[in-house]
Amino acid sequence: MLVKQYGPHSVFLDQLAGARVESRRMTDVGVCVNLSTSEKAARVDAVDTEISEDYRTSLDAPCDLIGFTLFIREGCLSFLEGYTFGDVKWPEQSIDEWLVLDAV
Repeated sequence: MLVKQYGPHSVFLDQLAGARVESRRMTDVGVCVNLSTSEKAARVDAVDTEISEDYRTSLDAPCDLIGFTLFIREGCLSFLEGYTFGDVKWPEQSIDEWLVLDAV
């Protein structure tokens, strides 16, 4: 998502490389992840936005599509939300077993 939106040399990619998961909460239909970036990481002034992308999965419908929204606040990566569509339960298997990283 970041490369598509901001290019392969984005400061946000540097932030992501050093980001840590501050907390994570599973819901029935997704996951919420609070991100923490280093105070030394470069910021991107005046950027408060969200970017979203849908991704295919290797699972059968209706679990064959999920979405992610990345929240950027005060020029820093802040929060990542992953979600299913249509009130479908978030898959129980490890995400690396079913997520297809080619965006829809």
